[in-house]
Amino acid sequence: MLHTTRKSTWRRSALLVLAAVLVMTVLAACGGKKDKEGSSGLTFAGAGKGTVVATYKDGTVTEPEFNKYLDIFNIMQPGYEQVIAIPQFKEQLLQQYVSYKILSAQATEATLKKAGDETDKQMKSFEDTLKTNADVQKTLDDKKVSNADVKTYLNLMLVVVEHMNSQVTDDEMKAEYEKNIGNYNPVTVRHILVATTDPADSTKTLRTKEEALARAKEVKAKLDAGGDWTALAKTYSDDTGSKDNGGQYVDAKASDWVEGFKNAALTQPLNKIGDPVETEYGYHVILVEKRDQATYDKLTADQKSEVQSVVAYNHMNTFMTDEMPKQDVKITLPEAAESPAASTDASASPASSESPAASGSPAASESPAANK
Repeated sequence: MLHTTRKSTWRRSALLVLAAVLVMTVLAACGGKKDKEGSSGLTFAGAGKGTVVATYKDGTVTEPEFNKYLDIFNIMQPGYEQVIAIPQFKEQLLQQYVSYKILSAQATEATLKKAGDETDKQMKSFEDTLKTNADVQKTLDDKKVSNADVKTYLNLMLVVVEHMNSQVTDDEMKAEYEKNIGNYNPVTVRHILVATTDPADSTKTLRTKEEALARAKEVKAKLDAGGDWTALAKTYSDDTGSKDNGGQYVDAKASDWVEGFKNAALTQPLNKIGDPVETEYGYHVILVEKRDQATYDKLTADQKSEVQSVVAYNHMNTFMTDEMPKQDVKITLPEAAESPAASTDASASPASSESPAASGSPAASESPAANK
């Protein structure tokens, strides 16, 4: 049904919102090697020109450069136009924009080069997309956004990501892994979901909680009596992602699942059908078939990268809460009437747009078990 942003999304494609505070960014006058035009490759058009909309200890943000960022943000995250009109939300974007100016200025030459190389790869992919997608090209043209603007946006995000990753130590990674070992190792489960709401429409009630629990107990009793998972999943399960596969998810990550489902997957005895587990989607009857737990020194490079991403995310949160208040940020955005459509909580993080569409599966990007 729903899937929300995970911390490990830190290193996902820069064409997506990266995570929590990793959504935005533009940079005017930061450090780094200059190119032929005198730009660091991290500066949006309009920097230093026009009305100042924010000041901080070491610099300013002007309205033209911030508007350029917002244009690209809208292209990368379609559907946010009305939300950005909310003053509080727009101010949050600007606060985060400032944070990236500051962090980018701290990046080393090695980090800038690494991010630049990745940016070139991302841009090649983006430019290939433009050749076959006239709608994207039209959107760029309509907003007067150039490929150079897009490259600045991508480079800025990647510089900050690589900078924060560079702050992570091996000891921190070991500590994170040992503390949350279940988040990084594959789990194979079977489950049957008895939903309380329609997987295709969460506003539509299928059953009361009492009815769902009674049905879940019924299916557990049949399984305990030797019932076939394949047949019972097809009959009882409301999870469209697994009902035709005997309710099975093979080598999935528990960290992708909502808390109740995740806890059952990590703690329930192996090969024993547990009592119905309640989540916001209804009741799950779960069988944990396999749960791997490798030692830290046996992790693959990809697994270590995921651990590093989580620690880097935590470093970013620390920076935002502990260091940003010391930067004397003052926002002077022009006052605007709040949009009538802006009923969304403006203080919420704009990272949630990375979530794939709902589908009813508890695994990875399609999950009624998906992590909230």
